[in-house]
Amino acid sequence: MKDYLQSIVGEQISRAIALKEFIPKPLQYSELTGLAERCTHILNEQADFLRALSGEIGNREEDDLHDLFREARVATWEITLVEYYGLPALYNQTPEAGFLNKIVFQIHREIALPILPPAVCCVSTDYYSSVFATNVIFVPISESRFLLHLPDLYHEIGHCVLESMKDEPKLKPLADSYQLAFSRVTDYYNELKKRKKRDVGPPDIPMFIERIHSLWRLWLGEFFCDLFALYTVGPAYAWSHLHLTAKRSEDIYKLAILEEQDHPADEARMRILLSGLKLMGFAEVAKRQESRWSEIAVFLGKPQSEYQYAFPQQLLEEVGKIALEGVKGSGFSLAYPQVLDVDDHSSNNVRLLLNDAWNKFWDSTPDQFRDWERRKLEEVKRAL
Repeated sequence: MKDYLQSIVGEQISRAIALKEFIPKPLQYSELTGLAERCTHILNEQADFLRALSGEIGNREEDDLHDLFREARVATWEITLVEYYGLPALYNQTPEAGFLNKIVFQIHREIALPILPPAVCCVSTDYYSSVFATNVIFVPISESRFLLHLPDLYHEIGHCVLESMKDEPKLKPLADSYQLAFSRVTDYYNELKKRKKRDVGPPDIPMFIERIHSLWRLWLGEFFCDLFALYTVGPAYAWSHLHLTAKRSEDIYKLAILEEQDHPADEARMRILLSGLKLMGFAEVAKRQESRWSEIAVFLGKPQSEYQYAFPQQLLEEVGKIALEGVKGSGFSLAYPQVLDVDDHSSNNVRLLLNDAWNKFWDSTPDQFRDWERRKLEEVKRAL
């Protein structure tokens, strides 16, 4: 086993060295500098660690290798993270990716993001996602040619913010709000469970409530990222969620009691966004979105009986208020109506552009909107 473990270590050292060769020098887009430095640091750190581990293996007996084997596997995973989730953004520096990286850098300036902006990679096969270990957002290959779903970048930035809030002092108000929201969720379900145990009804209801409460540990983060996006970009994010749901959701009332359902139901996400719009002063926009949503919802499923316990309106509204205080307290520039209702709709103001795009979408024919969208994208590319 010692010889084989040495071989694994040697192979991974070689892999770390080889992976660094995939990092272009110089970078085509300066916005990727932070990612390049992060990937290089991880690869150097793990290679040095494995070299030291190799020396330790030589000093051990055959039956005393368990801890070293575990450590070699951890180092292998760290190197794999860079290869899978860091290097693609550096190696595939296409014009499309370059444009979106400039967009994210502009967003970080507009909303006063207190952490390094994430990099963007256009290789996603499943809509938008982000990986905090490398600080990369993955989007579909054609995303740079359309505007309507770019508000989802703010949601993914929200995930990076939540992951950073324990270590970044400026984000402490948001971290405190998150903890407060989770406490309120716990209080709500503890009280609900007590009431249901006293009621005459199906005996499995308290069990369902307990399970739903446990799922909120996953749902709260998604709700906070939805609200972060809404509060920093404005109504465009709620429109984007509605649009994506209409096109892709199989069941807007999804509630998988016996599974790890990592995202809350789309219907609940829409309700919390409508509540957030009203908190921000967009009552009329919320009314239009609610009307449009009611037209769509009839095509997209019906709630099961347990759904009433999963996403109570009272709790959603309270989470929305708490999240708003946290985002505001952390110094982010919020997308209030007066911020979006300005004459300066210059091409490099991202959040004005994204809200303009949705206004134009609803007021135009598909062909008219597509022509406008193409022109706007060209203007933005020139401006950035």
